[in-house]
Amino acid sequence: MSHEAVDAGWDDVALAGLLDAAPDAMVVVDAGGTIVLVNAQTERLFGYCRDELVGQPADLLVPAAKRSAQPQHREAYLRDPVARRMGEDLDLRALRKDGTSFPADVTISPVESRRGLLVCAAIRDISRKRREERLFRGLLEAAPDAMVIVDREARIVLVNAQLERLFGYHREELVGRAVELLVPDGFAALHNAFRDGRGEVQRTAPMGLAEDLVARRRDDTEFAVEISLAPLETDDGLLISAAVRDITERKQIEQEANRVKDEFFATVSHELRTPLTSMIGYAEMMEELEDLSPYGRRFLSVIQRSARRELRLVNDLLTIAAIEDSGLRVQVDDLDLEVVVLESVEAVRPPAEEASIELVVQTPGFAVPVRGDRDRLGQALDNLLSNAVKFSPPGSTVQVVLRLVGRHAEIDVADSGPGIGDSDAERLFERMFRSAEAVRQQVPGAGLGLPIALAIVEAHAGTITIPSTGPDGTTFRMVLPC
Repeated sequence: MSHEAVDAGWDDVALAGLLDAAPDAMVVVDAGGTIVLVNAQTERLFGYCRDELVGQPADLLVPAAKRSAQPQHREAYLRDPVARRMGEDLDLRALRKDGTSFPADVTISPVESRRGLLVCAAIRDISRKRREERLFRGLLEAAPDAMVIVDREARIVLVNAQLERLFGYHREELVGRAVELLVPDGFAALHNAFRDGRGEVQRTAPMGLAEDLVARRRDDTEFAVEISLAPLETDDGLLISAAVRDITERKQIEQEANRVKDEFFATVSHELRTPLTSMIGYAEMMEELEDLSPYGRRFLSVIQRSARRELRLVNDLLTIAAIEDSGLRVQVDDLDLEVVVLESVEAVRPPAEEASIELVVQTPGFAVPVRGDRDRLGQALDNLLSNAVKFSPPGSTVQVVLRLVGRHAEIDVADSGPGIGDSDAERLFERMFRSAEAVRQQVPGAGLGLPIALAIVEAHAGTITIPSTGPDGTTFRMVLPC
């Protein structure tokens, strides 16, 4: 309602019609607190006819327990008459004709008129909103995890009892404080999202699964946590709900399991490597015997091939254990990558010829200088080539291409196998993972070659990708800085 409309001489009938168009109950009172006008929504909301209200004190619509404070509130408002919500932090209630009360949201505005200053109050029944708030708070308290809700400034709005127990605070000590009080580094991304103007979380986002996320209790002790963030749309804007879970026990169990597993790998590998090395050594000595029959040489070749395959598996187990224990160590030196490629191709040529697979090699014909560990890079390439030969059908081709692209060297190893499914491609570099096709075709292997190759290449600041895969074959690409 504009000041000009009232001052222009609108009569009470016209003014009442204007009020009736408002969506909320509208009550206009004079400086003395007497009701001057009401609209139809007021009649429906309070159960009165307007004739029963006009001329009555506005206190008629206020519960008896609250009436004594009304004159003081009215005088304070008249000293500074500006539009505002009444008592945003108070539990305001309104009284119906039948004696029942309801929670109300009240906005008051001053109106200059021929009668002097009037006050227009817009009254809204927020019973449903309060029920929803109680339900939400009940669900928050019933949640199994510690829950904290923050606003766009990453300040705490609500917490539940589980969070009080987990962190050792009372909720009064937390509401209004920055969430970094609880998780010093965990909400940097949340801060940035709001402050960059995006202000939204597209989906529930887990934190602390891959990285080590630490929370801090009131006594300054820290513990490992996992946090899930989710957007929460409210009348007051976007809030973020965070579920905080203490994963200290899970971390301890994982660490113990990894320790036992690594000890097992190391023990078994060492116990196997010694006899396998002896078998290979004695088999090489037996090759020099002149009186060995053709059958004997064939059997000896099978023994050597099987022992070398098992020794490679043992070495792979030791490499994986070393990578997970202290990271992969490389001896960096200047080397020619073309030489490494040609040596790896020659190393895989015997099994390729045995499987009737042609090896095609393409290099630039000049030195490709890199700094790296010759043995480790050869091991990574051996693993890629070995996989390519194993998955290519007899009579097909495995192609190896080395090229320079800017300041990087690229090595493509392309097989002629059946390709990799989308679901397998996502897990191909996981330790001990074997694709469905490898299992179906009973291709020998333990799922260690690709993880080891990736660890070696990443230790050289490089990458391994799969630029193409399909029914006609798959290409693995190793990229290394020159």
